[in-house]
Amino acid sequence: MSYKKLWKLLIDRDMQKKNLQKKCDISAASIAKLGKDANATTDLLMKICSGLNCNPADICETERINIGE
Repeated sequence: MSYKKLWKLLIDRDMQKKNLQKKCDISAASIAKLGKDANATTDLLMKICSGLNCNPADICETERINIGE
């Protein structure tokens, strides 16, 4: 997963990560996970979408990986 769309959305809305954390009631560790494009739970993504009034497709996208090459 890539969360580049989330970071762009924050820039467009003139928000910082700490504002996202407070608005969506998520932990700093969750923000750090997203920053590393690590796996996130559906609950976390839905909290963000609810707080930002957007859809999951607005904050993340899948990236193709080549396994075994």
